[in-house]
Amino acid sequence: MKTLNILTASFLGLMSLSTFAATVDGSITASEYQWNTNGVEGSAKWNTHGGTQELNDASGGDVYDINFLGTNVAGGKFQFGAVGGSILSGLQAGSGGGSPIFLSDFAISVTNSTSANPTTSSAGFEFAIHLVGVNDTTGIADFQLLSGGTWVGADIYGSAHGTDHITETYRMLGGTVLTSFQGVWTANGGDDNVLEGEFNLSDLGLLSGSGAIISTYLTMACVNDEALVHADLAAVPVPAALWLFAPALIGFMGLRRRTTTTA
Repeated sequence: MKTLNILTASFLGLMSLSTFAATVDGSITASEYQWNTNGVEGSAKWNTHGGTQELNDASGGDVYDINFLGTNVAGGKFQFGAVGGSILSGLQAGSGGGSPIFLSDFAISVTNSTSANPTTSSAGFEFAIHLVGVNDTTGIADFQLLSGGTWVGADIYGSAHGTDHITETYRMLGGTVLTSFQGVWTANGGDDNVLEGEFNLSDLGLLSGSGAIISTYLTMACVNDEALVHADLAAVPVPAALWLFAPALIGFMGLRRRTTTTA
């Protein structure tokens, strides 16, 4: 029995080597998340005041910066993390044309993964992660996962800058709350604040290894920064060594069963 326990532990240990998980702790390292955006840390999206000069994301310490968006799938959970200005707290960060600038909901899709740039409209995204609020004292962030609602946009400058600051997918209204969950918020100051969370894949109607792709889009009311990333749910690869190891484990299990039966 002792031998069987050792073999089983080794088998499970090898399985764990084939996956990695983000640590939802309010601190993000480069290796924790899958991420891929149009640009370095977001996308160069709109022209300043309708001109030819692009204003890039992560423009330098602004409270409304979104400098990083990453997602991951591990342990049957969907994990997400963002780094940026104080807008990630869910509170107002500046104003445009007298209108407040807020963080958008995280738009989630499991069927719209081919969208290269949802700036024009990501209304086809089926789910929204809504940040209810954060607690600066405890570092707890409260979220809701929504579906079935209507995506609404924001045009905080009116016609002052044409369509440069208009987002058609800003927040989901009238959605059904599929689940409420908590994450972590860290107020590091400047544009180095961190927001993280995770929830069960089953809340999206998915299972690990289903082969789906989860697309996540994030912006804000002024559409200055935006990011689109994808997390792949491809079946977890089994290390080649397991195929050599598994027969021995099965053999020991069979031997143990026969010994127990004849005792």
